[in-house]
Amino acid sequence: MTYRSSSSKIKVTATLDPELVKAIDESIEKATARSRSQLIEEILRDWQTAQQRREIERQVEDYYRSLSTAEQDEDKEWSRIPSRAARDLWED
Repeated sequence: MTYRSSSSKIKVTATLDPELVKAIDESIEKATARSRSQLIEEILRDWQTAQQRREIERQVEDYYRSLSTAEQDEDKEWSRIPSRAARDLWED
């Protein structure tokens, strides 16, 4: 896989469904993007960001699933502290 540097881009050719091309062109006409390339790049960046977010979420889930019962109990106790502090602030 080749990654672009900040100063250059790589030309890629893709075959797309006509309905997708129509939707891309309609978005360009509505001025949400200046070109097909820009719109497709924005869509792919959003996809990449979503993939990265899902990977972080998976890693966090794996971490919490790996905790022992004692560690889970300790984590629950730590999470109660801010709730108590907020409640105490509101009750004063």
